[in-house]
Amino acid sequence: MTRQPQTTAQEVIASLALPAARPAPSQPASPLPLSGLHQLPRDASMLYDIGRVDGSGRVASNDIINALRWRPGSRLDVILTPRTIIIRTAPGGQFRVPPRPCIIIPSHARRPHGISPGDHVLIAAAPEFGLVIVYPLSALDEMISRYHAALREDEGLQ
Repeated sequence: MTRQPQTTAQEVIASLALPAARPAPSQPASPLPLSGLHQLPRDASMLYDIGRVDGSGRVASNDIINALRWRPGSRLDVILTPRTIIIRTAPGGQFRVPPRPCIIIPSHARRPHGISPGDHVLIAAAPEFGLVIVYPLSALDEMISRYHAALREDEGLQ
């Protein structure tokens, strides 16, 4: 039998090395390795948006919310990594989707990443996993820089 190729979402989720649904504080997740990003196929298993954070930590992204199929009252976990905030569905999650579904970044998650009201964030969603990865725009700057540096190396440029 031939093995089915992994989707981009499967590759991204696997590289996150997420802890079990109820993470222990002593088990931080590993950050997404960026060196191979330019090699990932574009298969539409990941959705992206850039949204503005309001004063309550809400980010409106209707396309992503609809794709995730989060419903009011659904339980969510928020996992902090050194460079990202991961929000995913979890039966025993500490947070709930509000009556008007949106992405909410709790203040305890915004502070360490320097995200303030009015800031924009990159939202990467893997709907088949019920998961959102929130990146401050400084991470996007870093990703783009690394991406172009890797391309230069691949092309033998300095």
